[in-house]
Amino acid sequence: MQLDGSFEFAAFLTRPNRYLAYVRLENTREEVACHVPDPGRLKELLIPEAQVLVRHEKGAKRKTSFTVVGVKKGEIWVNIESVFTNRIFREEYKNIPSLEGYEIIRSEYTFGNSRIDFLMKNTHSNKEVLLEVKGVSLVKDGHALFPDSPTARGIKHVKELEQAVKKGCESIIVFIVRREDAVKFSPHEEIDPTFTKQLKSAVENGVKMIAVSCKYDPLKSKEIRIQEEIPLVL
Repeated sequence: MQLDGSFEFAAFLTRPNRYLAYVRLENTREEVACHVPDPGRLKELLIPEAQVLVRHEKGAKRKTSFTVVGVKKGEIWVNIESVFTNRIFREEYKNIPSLEGYEIIRSEYTFGNSRIDFLMKNTHSNKEVLLEVKGVSLVKDGHALFPDSPTARGIKHVKELEQAVKKGCESIIVFIVRREDAVKFSPHEEIDPTFTKQLKSAVENGVKMIAVSCKYDPLKSKEIRIQEEIPLVL
């Protein structure tokens, strides 16, 4: 998936709330307010003086002129644009081996009391498939973890997928790790034990779970692409 816009280097300063941060632009040393497009805690990423990448935005209705899009972690960049997760899947899902033969029918499909990200078709079985996508930015020593804050919405979605299987429908949940250093994936039991329990129940009852890592290169190729499937640890 190609990335649009022009980027600038900056240093992270503070984050007064989930959607707002202050950074110091590297070129001008000016301190500016930025939108944070990921409501997660991001505590291991957004630390004082961390190098970040910001995109200049235009729009009369915007409260800020910049968006924080990436954070440098060691030698790699981590994408924190959670709004991109579904777009990444839409443009990149054919690069996921476990989804060979699947096709998207529509986005934002209503099932039960939830809106599921994608209604797909399994061309091998000719069955419709419910598929939910979750974005991941937290990785500890190669171990990707979701969520990084309690997620009532995530629990609701997983319950709906489990119910769909019980009604004879195929259901899949895909965790897209928006960084390249993840070598395995687990639900983050320490942060949200209820989500972890619900996810394990769903998998035991037939919901298929997939996790993939991404190659994020905002500077040279200006793209983010699904890199590979990674092992699941429940």
